[in-house]
Amino acid sequence: MEKDWVVLKIDDERMSVSLTVKQPEGEQQLCPPDGFIESYLKENGITAGIDKEAVAMLYKPEHYGQDIVVAKGKPPINGHDGFYEFTVAMEDDKSKPILKEDGSVDYINSLKLAMIKKDDLFAVYVPPTPGEYGYTVCSEMIPPIKGKDLRKLRGKGFNVSEDGKEYRAALDGRIRKNEDQIIIESVYEVHGDLDIQQGNVKFNGDVEVKGDVRSGLTIETDGNIYIHGHVGGCRLIAGGSITIRKGVQGRNKCTMVSKGDIVCNFMERCIASTGGDLYANYILDSDVAVKGKIYANSRQGVIIGGNVSAMQGIIVKEVGNTLGIATTLQSGVSSEHIQDAIIYKDQLEKMSNDMELLNKNLKRFDAIPGNKRTKENEELRMRILRAKVIVAADYKKLEEKLEQLNSEMEMAREQAVIKITGYAYGGTKIVMGQNTFAIKDDVRDVEYRYDEDTHEVVQTAGVYKRGQY
Repeated sequence: MEKDWVVLKIDDERMSVSLTVKQPEGEQQLCPPDGFIESYLKENGITAGIDKEAVAMLYKPEHYGQDIVVAKGKPPINGHDGFYEFTVAMEDDKSKPILKEDGSVDYINSLKLAMIKKDDLFAVYVPPTPGEYGYTVCSEMIPPIKGKDLRKLRGKGFNVSEDGKEYRAALDGRIRKNEDQIIIESVYEVHGDLDIQQGNVKFNGDVEVKGDVRSGLTIETDGNIYIHGHVGGCRLIAGGSITIRKGVQGRNKCTMVSKGDIVCNFMERCIASTGGDLYANYILDSDVAVKGKIYANSRQGVIIGGNVSAMQGIIVKEVGNTLGIATTLQSGVSSEHIQDAIIYKDQLEKMSNDMELLNKNLKRFDAIPGNKRTKENEELRMRILRAKVIVAADYKKLEEKLEQLNSEMEMAREQAVIKITGYAYGGTKIVMGQNTFAIKDDVRDVEYRYDEDTHEVVQTAGVYKRGQY
């Protein structure tokens, strides 16, 4: 048999080879001699991934003229990146309260903290794998892509094994995720009511009260506050969120301040402010200021009396009542926010002028020749330099504060809407920007927005009790 009777095909990447044995011409049927195909492959550099069964088929006349794959390379298997297996459930600081289908908060599950015991394993690091080499049909090795290593978990309250694979709690406490950090911190627990015998609580971490918080007491923490019972006329100050399972009966003596969300079943006669959102089934005769949104849109959701403000909007089932109790809802950028921005700008301008004056004085001292500088000159120069550093630091902080305020106001301009899914009763006032819209007749299924062009509060078509319009 002539070698030109065999057609060899190799793909561009040398990962596959096929052979065709041509049909012999004439009456004489020739069969390839033993070892011919194998030798032919070797002569053409095909030395790896040879399929012996496919080669055997080429020796049989019934397969003449067929294109048969006789060798395949092996692609590399890339390595897997390193990853963490978490053995316990943990809370995420970004997560919001668990809501039921009717829009109310699931207080039972929202008050379950993820707790861990000292020395408990909570994470195992699985290192990256190097992968496996591949090869071409010509025995060329193909390197894999190695898996990437992950950096160690960051945070506090845990220990890491010497090999960096096991993470265990260093104390009994609550485990949570904050951005890219794992935080385990102790929890101040009150097993029952917090009363005058226990006294005020000031703690650097989370505080959990299994019962009520009686009037006249203060809880102050840089973490979160969790209360399973009622709250009376007390002060709650939290660097995180405040969650109250039952509610607040403030009697005009309760103040709540949080940087995170406030979540409570009901809120009566209290003052509350938060940097996050507020969730409540009803808010009665309270002064509330929220940087995020207010959600009171469950089946029982209602706001009656007081002044309730949320920069990014309010969603509520009903507002006011049939007695016409004065109730004010405010959203968007308020005159107070605008005034704060003006004050910040004035302060920055003054600091800038102070900085310019300090720089001039420094240049004047720097211009004094070395042989004419006195000790008094140098002491005065150092005082000016220290003053410059202090002013520069204060300027940067105030600049960041103004930037954050501007960002909040911009978001409020874009998102602020007051949505009432049930009735808004007469006596309700809607305040947006410096404009007020007074609701005189009961209306339902209505929204209010601020029109930047007309500078007016715009009401979408609602349904009045005395008919439609």
